[in-house]
Amino acid sequence: MALINSVWKKWYHLLAVLLSLLLVQLPNFHDPARFLAEYVGLAALWLAIVSAELDRKPFSLHGAYSALVLSTLVVGSFVSKLILRRFGIFSSPFFAPILLLGLLTDRKLTINVAVFSSALLIASMEPSSFGFSLILISNLVAAVASSGLKKRLQVVKPAFFTSLCNVSFLLLGFFSKEKVVLDRNLLLSLLMPFLFSVVDLGLLPFVEYASLIYSDIDLVELGNMNHPLIKLLSLRAPGTYYHSTIVANLAEAAAEKIGANPILARTAAYFHDVGKVKRPYFYTENIQDKNPHDELNPKLSHLIVLDHVKYGQELARRHRLPLLVQDVIPQHHGTRVQKYFYHKAKEMGENLSEDEFRYTGPKPQFKEAGIIMLADSVEAAFRSVRNPTASRIKSLVEEIVSGIYNERELDESGLTLKDLEAVADEFARVLLSMFKSRIEYPKEEIKRVIVLAENPNHKPNKTESPDRENSKNS
Repeated sequence: MALINSVWKKWYHLLAVLLSLLLVQLPNFHDPARFLAEYVGLAALWLAIVSAELDRKPFSLHGAYSALVLSTLVVGSFVSKLILRRFGIFSSPFFAPILLLGLLTDRKLTINVAVFSSALLIASMEPSSFGFSLILISNLVAAVASSGLKKRLQVVKPAFFTSLCNVSFLLLGFFSKEKVVLDRNLLLSLLMPFLFSVVDLGLLPFVEYASLIYSDIDLVELGNMNHPLIKLLSLRAPGTYYHSTIVANLAEAAAEKIGANPILARTAAYFHDVGKVKRPYFYTENIQDKNPHDELNPKLSHLIVLDHVKYGQELARRHRLPLLVQDVIPQHHGTRVQKYFYHKAKEMGENLSEDEFRYTGPKPQFKEAGIIMLADSVEAAFRSVRNPTASRIKSLVEEIVSGIYNERELDESGLTLKDLEAVADEFARVLLSMFKSRIEYPKEEIKRVIVLAENPNHKPNKTESPDRENSKNS
């Protein structure tokens, strides 16, 4: 019964598989019994290798991932059938959908879709071990080579290897009993993958805008510091902007160390505190003189600080930031307690529970969000360290990481203890390299040409020269 309920919940997956099978067999359908057997086999294969992948994080966090994969399957099946009928099996008929998924998802999911699509396409052809081998190997090569691309020009990599695979099979077929014709098929084998790469590059921005699922290529461009939100943050909350750049450096290094996505970690870190553009003077890194929280009730201070999460999410949705970047905004705080305001309330004699000073969550749901939570806390704590040394930095990082782990905030992030050890080690290394003391240069006698007034409200007379100001002050 549990198995039936589990399958029934994926009814839309089964519908997409049915529609894809119908499309690849157009206009010639097999007899009903054979069609039903093919559908049952393909549905079972889909549920076993593709649907199961969509149940893991981060794909399970948003229905947009399932919608992307299913729509790519259906549309890709229709287009692939047209290409297969017109140009044959050496034209890499499913290359474009696989490349698109490789850019927008991860390698494991893309490989599983490649295996399924190979079985799907062979169902529309006469059974042939040569044809199935060609389609399967070609799709797998495309899936593996299209993963982890960071520049647009790199899309030639999967196109090149797929073309090489096609040509290799073409030569095998020519010298075997398959009687393959070289001239036309050789041209198709070489050109079609590159043509589909250009098509995918043209489609990519539209797919990203509609689904809010971004490739690493566009995540790199999103994090180039020219985004309107980043510029707004640098103008309104320069302290938060500086804090975010350091968190980004820490998160990127740690993510790369443990095999997470460093590009996602860096880009999300830039935007994790973007909500602080609203009332920036209430946050420690932007406070210059008097702390406004000294005159407020701790509960009110908590609500003001809590509001930056809600406002950050609103800004992220308005600017259509990637879904996972939007997720990091609330998740990097998790359900932690604002202990400063809680203890302040206790000192004032207020009988309040810790739950009244908690962030609303959720806890980090994927590794990059957990890393940013750790980096955010480490950077904030590090600002209070005077005369940082290697031992002090390591001790601080270990204390912060252990504290957050003991609070059970990382339980749902997928980070293991081994990951945390590597993350802490990388944090310490980056902080030490960023803030290590520099050698002292010999001082030289320099003639002063400007003087900064001690009184910030003082405006020197425009007619007064710097030398005259110096003589007044001396």
